[in-house]
Amino acid sequence: MIYENTDHSRRLNTAAGSAAFFLIVAGGTYLFQSTLVLVKLVNPYFHWAVLLMALPALAGLSQRYMKIVYPMSTVTFGTLASVVMLYPQYSQQFWAVPPTVLNVVVYLIIVVGIGFVATQSIATVYEKAFHLGRFKRTKSRSNKKVKKKVARRGSNALARRLGFDNRGDMIAMMELMIGVISLVLSLFSIFFLGQG
Repeated sequence: MIYENTDHSRRLNTAAGSAAFFLIVAGGTYLFQSTLVLVKLVNPYFHWAVLLMALPALAGLSQRYMKIVYPMSTVTFGTLASVVMLYPQYSQQFWAVPPTVLNVVVYLIIVVGIGFVATQSIATVYEKAFHLGRFKRTKSRSNKKVKKKVARRGSNALARRLGFDNRGDMIAMMELMIGVISLVLSLFSIFFLGQG
């Protein structure tokens, strides 16, 4: 998207990204749940893998190619809009037993996590993962004055206390954790939903 550094263009960019994410996730989910074509052609596990992994990943990739400025915001807004549209359909049409609040929360976590990770460059994610795997610890200093100086540096103080070199490493680790947690939750969900 064309992006100028103005509030209006950022809002427009976020709205367009959220709408695209919503259309891909909600539209694909509604199509596959209402027709059950994947269950009939392949099996239930493939059906749930497409709904919980492929659609959010495809929507996340669309965010990257649209050059969305705030991908976490657009993914979150798009997922919330999808839940608002899909929840009544699930509770009245798709499932014999309406989904619980826990099902909705797990769905939110999975779709936001996989969608957000898909917005990031794979090379960057792996590079950060392998860099963070070494856990460069800052050396402890015996001088109390130096410790006070490090703690006063503001935004990097928390990152340093947690053992990261800077805030960027801490944010990269959080992004990686979001992706891993979402992937694990989606795999468990695919397994349990595919059995039912």
